[in-house]
Amino acid sequence: MRSSPLHLLLLCALGALTRVPPALGAEGPVASWAIEDLVDAVLADATGNGHDLKVVQAAGQEFMGRSFLRTGPGKCALGPALGDDWPALSLLAVVFHEQPEKAYAGIACRDAYGGAEGDVFGLLTDPDGNWIARVTTVGGQQTAATPAQAGWHHLALTYDGSLLRLYVDGREAAQAAITGKLVSAPETPLAIGGYSNLNGWYSGGVAAVRLHDRALTGEEVAAAWETWQAEHPAAAEFSFAQGNDVHVTDTRSVEILNDGVDRINADPRVAFSLWLGDLTQNSDADAMALARMGLSRLTRPCYALRGNHDVAGGHFEREFGPLNRTFEFGCWKFILLDSNPEHLPFSEDRLLWVREVLEATDPAQPLVLCTHHPLYPNTAAYLAPGAAEVIALFSGHNLKAALSGHYHANQEEVVDGVLYTTTACLATTRGNHDGTTQRGYRLFHCTEDGITTEFVTVRDIP
Repeated sequence: MRSSPLHLLLLCALGALTRVPPALGAEGPVASWAIEDLVDAVLADATGNGHDLKVVQAAGQEFMGRSFLRTGPGKCALGPALGDDWPALSLLAVVFHEQPEKAYAGIACRDAYGGAEGDVFGLLTDPDGNWIARVTTVGGQQTAATPAQAGWHHLALTYDGSLLRLYVDGREAAQAAITGKLVSAPETPLAIGGYSNLNGWYSGGVAAVRLHDRALTGEEVAAAWETWQAEHPAAAEFSFAQGNDVHVTDTRSVEILNDGVDRINADPRVAFSLWLGDLTQNSDADAMALARMGLSRLTRPCYALRGNHDVAGGHFEREFGPLNRTFEFGCWKFILLDSNPEHLPFSEDRLLWVREVLEATDPAQPLVLCTHHPLYPNTAAYLAPGAAEVIALFSGHNLKAALSGHYHANQEEVVDGVLYTTTACLATTRGNHDGTTQRGYRLFHCTEDGITTEFVTVRDIP
């Protein structure tokens, strides 16, 4: 029987098992691999210990100025079976997570069983949308889990002989008790991007992996993430997409949303997307679930606001989470503010929340404010009550843009240095208020000099 290329490479990886491991307890890593060390299908071990990884079909890719090894079906890296009988362990990985389909998959592991079982250790994903850290010792098997998030992240598994810990971005996210030395499974090689048995492919990217034969402290894990970010700063310039007023009613009405999602996924410039309300027509549970499933196809982070058509039943909150939120990307801060109910001014509680956000924000930091109802002064019939009061809160801060939906039309104007926009709907169940026929979304381009925008037509519906 002829051996497949993957099978031959697995045999090559197993051949590396004859190497003599370094002494346990060394301060530095036993092995360290980074995308910068990828040469001729080999990820060289930066420690000099000779634990190189053979790359199978995978290739380097770049996003936002950072490089990673693109993994997926048939694309991985394989190496030696490090870790047998170790009393302690730390496994660190920098990943670019793109919200792949929920499934068991290996990010960096020695795991030949897959699914809920494993035979040594690993950082993996599961069907519930979690990142998981798993170890198997002579005392049994234990798992620590936390919800996965899209974007660049640092994952770390540490095991000190009594406790398994999972860290995300330098902070402990979960822990579980277990004792004993790691089991010995010399037939199971280390794999990056899949299981050791060449299944369970991770559809994402891995930029760096480090393996220690001791349990790093929380301070050391945090320092490792800070150091990597300092050495790999994200690009100062980035783009994001913004859609609104999808007005989903049934499976057919989701088709145009799927078309928009496909366009956004195919645009390598888009770092994330915003969805500014009226995801459904009538705020019923089925329509909200359809909208959420449509947006779940996005391969990069997305953030949603509810519109006046999304208020009833609490279905938006169940599918999409908090009504008000902030997040940062690059040096910019994005503030998503719920503007419902539409005919009443913003409540004092909501204005207090904005004040507290601004008090905790450097006045020089570029800000983008997002609402469903327009804050745009020239949209009088659709203007959010109390819009001027909200904008006044940003006096003394670096507000760059105020983005809104609700009014189905493409408008953009700079007023007092702030870019105000509304955007045509992305719907087949509704038309545009200005009579135009283009349905689509906006792209925004952020630079050190400011923010600019353009409209992307998804469909023209006369």
